[in-house]
Amino acid sequence: MTSSLRARAASGVLWSAAQMWLVRATTAGAFIVISRQLQPAEFGLVALAMSVIAVLQLLGDSGMATYLIRTPELAERHRSTAFWTSLLLATLLAGALAALAGPVSALFGEPGLAPVLRWLSLALVLTGLGSVPSALLRRDMRFKQLALRGTVATLLGSVVAIVLALLGAGVWALVAQTLVRGVVNVAITWSVVHWWPRFLLDLREARAMLAFGSKLLGIDLLLQARTRGEEFVIAGVAGATTLGFWSLASRLVRIIQETGSSVVSTVATPAFAKLQDDRPRLFRAYESAMSTAGLVMFPAMLFLAVTSTDLVPLLLGEQWAVTSRVAQVVSLGAALGVFSQFDRAVFVAVGRLRPEIVMVSAIVAVHLTLVVVLIPHGLLWVAVGLLVRIALVVPVRQVVLHRTVGLPLRSSLKAWRVFLAAVVMALLVQVSSVLLDDAAAWLRVVVAVAVAAVTYPVALWLVARPVVRAVLADLRGLRRRRRPAGPPAQAPAEDAVAVGAAPGAAVTPDVLPTVTPTPGADTRRER
Repeated sequence: MTSSLRARAASGVLWSAAQMWLVRATTAGAFIVISRQLQPAEFGLVALAMSVIAVLQLLGDSGMATYLIRTPELAERHRSTAFWTSLLLATLLAGALAALAGPVSALFGEPGLAPVLRWLSLALVLTGLGSVPSALLRRDMRFKQLALRGTVATLLGSVVAIVLALLGAGVWALVAQTLVRGVVNVAITWSVVHWWPRFLLDLREARAMLAFGSKLLGIDLLLQARTRGEEFVIAGVAGATTLGFWSLASRLVRIIQETGSSVVSTVATPAFAKLQDDRPRLFRAYESAMSTAGLVMFPAMLFLAVTSTDLVPLLLGEQWAVTSRVAQVVSLGAALGVFSQFDRAVFVAVGRLRPEIVMVSAIVAVHLTLVVVLIPHGLLWVAVGLLVRIALVVPVRQVVLHRTVGLPLRSSLKAWRVFLAAVVMALLVQVSSVLLDDAAAWLRVVVAVAVAAVTYPVALWLVARPVVRAVLADLRGLRRRRRPAGPPAQAPAEDAVAVGAAPGAAVTPDVLPTVTPTPGADTRRER
């Protein structure tokens, strides 16, 4: 069972990474085409509407999807109750948004916002329809299906948006992109989940789910308050132009995060949840997740920190040169943030959310205070202040995890070894840039890429060899699993049960098996 879960988690990372990278490439291409057809005001209108939708989507789910992922035994009353409760909440929020679209648009002084909000309120209903089946796929670690779903939905949504933009649809091209992506997501999810809800609503279970989810919701809303509050303070004190510089630096880091450690985070929550009653294995999984995410995040962030003064103007234009120093500091903070990337997943797995809520509340308060105090001195001061805050919080979170959950303090040791390898790489890249100080910026970047590509693997092998060996072992295991199966007589009968497939089910190389059905559950409907 241990090797099975490890292999499925590794497979999930690979599928999530492939989907994430393809989606990012598709989105970037669509953005280039669409941005040539639309005006900045049209982009701003949809962005404002989507900010409202994002908060309401959090309220609509209310953490019930995570409840389904982490609960040890999942019965039909859990699934059906969560589905109808989520759909009801989403529908009520969509109706309220459609009814209040006029007053909201008047509040922002944007008359064109009202029809956009009314149409995008349908996205809330789509979220309610897809939340529970998506959670079931994640619980069963069927990341291949999730990856294919996201890729197809993004491709179709982008094609529709490009065609409408070329036909002069304006802002409605972006609205259509969001709705088409949501419809395709829901359709594909229901086609692969092999489960249909019953007309069953257990109010007691609904209250338990909402009680658990309210804690997650509080954390999510706090994080939203941190992000939105940070932007409001910068814009209010220093103006929209300064906010633009800050947003660009932050966006560069987020792009790397979304294509790097976030793919491991997607797998971490369901994987940790399956180990909630086996603390030693949970701690080893936490250690592995952190070091695996660091393999990508540490070198990427430190490379950006070293080369951003050349890279930012080269890729985005000289008008963004002033933000390159800010990007350097922000990327360092993101690298250190990897050490806290999976803390919440551990708290969720063991059902100890109160410490996370207290820590996040304190972090948000300190974060916003630093922004208010430092923004009059410039963005670089803000970036440095937040970097210091992150550096101080990392050990505090490790100590809290140790005292409340029992996580060994040495759990981050492998990740620190990977970080050291990335630091060695960054120093050598910096040396190469200094030696080529008089060369063109593009040449320094090309040489920096070459130096990083050569030195990082060597440094990894010298200081973080156990991590490299573990990842290579996972990849070899995945390759063996994808080999064609031998004659049926040679395959042990217990293998299907060991990996969690339903008894008698055919386990094919290209389909991830599901977890063992709960005794007494309707296996025909949930397999």
